[in-house]
Amino acid sequence: MILTTPAQQAAEQPLPLLILDFDGTVCLGDGPVLAYADAVAEQIPEASRPALREGLDAFLAEDPNAPAYKDGYAAVAALAAEMIDSDGLHRAYAESRERLAAGTVEITAPEGLAEFLDSLAGVAFRVLLTNAPLIGVAESLATLGLTDSIDLIMPDAGKPAGFSGLLPVLLANKAPYELLSVGDVWSNDIDLPSRHGCVTAFIDRFNHRTGTASVSAPRIELLYDAISAWAHDPAGFSSTHQGISTPSSEKAPL
Repeated sequence: MILTTPAQQAAEQPLPLLILDFDGTVCLGDGPVLAYADAVAEQIPEASRPALREGLDAFLAEDPNAPAYKDGYAAVAALAAEMIDSDGLHRAYAESRERLAAGTVEITAPEGLAEFLDSLAGVAFRVLLTNAPLIGVAESLATLGLTDSIDLIMPDAGKPAGFSGLLPVLLANKAPYELLSVGDVWSNDIDLPSRHGCVTAFIDRFNHRTGTASVSAPRIELLYDAISAWAHDPAGFSSTHQGISTPSSEKAPL
């Protein structure tokens, strides 16, 4: 019996590959990270809980005085670092995903995303590649009306390190410019694909301006035209979008 992995299934598609992140990309709202923070708070001293929430709220509100983190989950882990170990953080994350699956966490989809992805049916193979476990993802796609707009779900991706093994498989039958990676965490979603010569679209919600990306915008809605142009002509798009970057002196710390 020959077993085909999801990455091999994607690689065998004749269409270019549109790789989409989940949290912060197709699934919006601070509800999931707030659920994570609540689960973490249950495991730390009660007197420390207000500081955790205040620090997270400041980061999510883009307070200029708040420290920079790569995303809200990293912010929670850093703010509680002295009070909880990695096992506790893992338990808190699992609990937050169970709440997401149960539909008790408020989430939204980017405006017009379903219609946009539907317009790419038969033009690009739409892959949801997420570090999250499958629990909570499929249920959220149904809630957001995106179930039929995604061709393949690849959970537990382990980005960024996971991309090291995945990219050679995904690109086995394709030129690098035939893969576009979209995400809101530069180190997870953009860095390695860029290094492999792939096209990238960075959703820079927190104005991190971290490094090179083919295109960048604070919201995915502002990237629809660029993604569509790539899907219809990957080689042509790649030749005119070699990547934008920020000087190292201006990079935000992660």
